[in-house]
Amino acid sequence: GTPLWTPHLSDRSGEAEESMFEFNGTASYSIKNQARCISALEGDTDHNTFLLASLVLRDDNELHVVNFNEDTNEVWCRRIYQHPHEVWGCITCPAPENMELLITTHANGTEQRTSLWRMTSLSERETAPEAGQQAAPIPMRMPELLQLGPPRKLGDSRGVLWNTVLPEQIACVNRSLVQLYQLSHGGVASSAAESGSASSPHGATFSCGRWDPHHAHALGLGCDRALMMLDTRTLKTAQWVNDAHEQRVRGMDFNPNKPNVLLSSGDDYRMCFWDLRKPGQPLRTERAHSHWVTTASYNRFHDQLVLSSGTDCLVKLWRAASISSAPPSLDLEEDVGEGEADGLVKLFEDHEQSVFGAVWSAADAWIFASLSLDGKAAINHVPPAEKYKILL
Repeated sequence: GTPLWTPHLSDRSGEAEESMFEFNGTASYSIKNQARCISALEGDTDHNTFLLASLVLRDDNELHVVNFNEDTNEVWCRRIYQHPHEVWGCITCPAPENMELLITTHANGTEQRTSLWRMTSLSERETAPEAGQQAAPIPMRMPELLQLGPPRKLGDSRGVLWNTVLPEQIACVNRSLVQLYQLSHGGVASSAAESGSASSPHGATFSCGRWDPHHAHALGLGCDRALMMLDTRTLKTAQWVNDAHEQRVRGMDFNPNKPNVLLSSGDDYRMCFWDLRKPGQPLRTERAHSHWVTTASYNRFHDQLVLSSGTDCLVKLWRAASISSAPPSLDLEEDVGEGEADGLVKLFEDHEQSVFGAVWSAADAWIFASLSLDGKAAINHVPPAEKYKILL
């Protein structure tokens, strides 16, 4: 049946720096099914909107569009869309004019497919329901516009990436092949044309990827334990960082403010910061979790802040100010004070199962959401003390 919506407002006491007008607690929401996909609604820069997708093999699946109000610390479900198969990946269009477009990677137990969907009537805004008046929305059909490429073997897809600089370009990362597609949207129909592909070098396996926001034709890829940059015009390897991690690279992200600076995370429990102009040694390495690091991402606006999640059930907020675009101006004699040095800012223990996703809001620099395998989403804030260190 339709999962009931469960708002939850946690105890907010115990934060000494919290001002009267700032919530610093956790809001949570349950999709009531297994889930491993969470993404921000990229095109909506006015509202804290997140998408959660279920992972149920032999039953109906759903995609929940959830809004978070930072003034009241409440979360509510705006839309539920039906999805035919278990969802292993989902990503939304970064262009605001096409924010209702969504790509999912889904599996039916025998094969994986990648589809483009339209979340109908998503742009119709409703006001948040009054407390106590929340009813779960009726699940709606979501038209499938097209499929990207043929069906693939289970576990073959390693991610679908929407180019933020050129939103008509999509990269599908598979174990041994990256395929590039050019999307075009007419008044009625959308179409996709494959524009190129590149095989993984030396028989290695691709594990993840990310478009470089500073270079429209640069695609970063995790390749077993190495990092590589692919030039999507020539389809040739532009750069290679050997043995970036001791085990498989699981995630990567580019610094939004500093070109050529990259963050990678791996199954070796670590996250590493790289300057691709000097890739011999990482700028900094952090043993981030006690198990696989599933995601590590820069704050969209303030690259001093990094968010990570892991299969140790934890979400962590980190400070990387010394290697950011706005390093602290310290006199040589001056010691770095307690609470100023790079490292862990705060540990979030909202989850009881592995966390496969943690994402920053597309609308508010200080809000992020995480999702654990049991379907629980937690929405949290950067602590006010950390926020004011950056702003003041």
